[in-house]
Amino acid sequence: MKLDDFNVVADLIGMKKRSREAVWLMEVEGMTGYYAAQQMDISESTVSRAHSRFRRAIKQLNTLAGHLPLR
Repeated sequence: MKLDDFNVVADLIGMKKRSREAVWLMEVEGMTGYYAAQQMDISESTVSRAHSRFRRAIKQLNTLAGHLPLR
């Protein structure tokens, strides 16, 4: 995933900076939620919730992409 694409989704769901960085570590760098939380010095539950919101948004965008009219 490109950084620009990642940031578009993160912006759409209003993800805060530190949560965004933790989710990036998981999605792109392949870290576990535990290590991403430690790296960003935030709780593992915060990272888990942010990651779930991000993945749900990606899923919804992919679903919508098949139904949006192309112009």
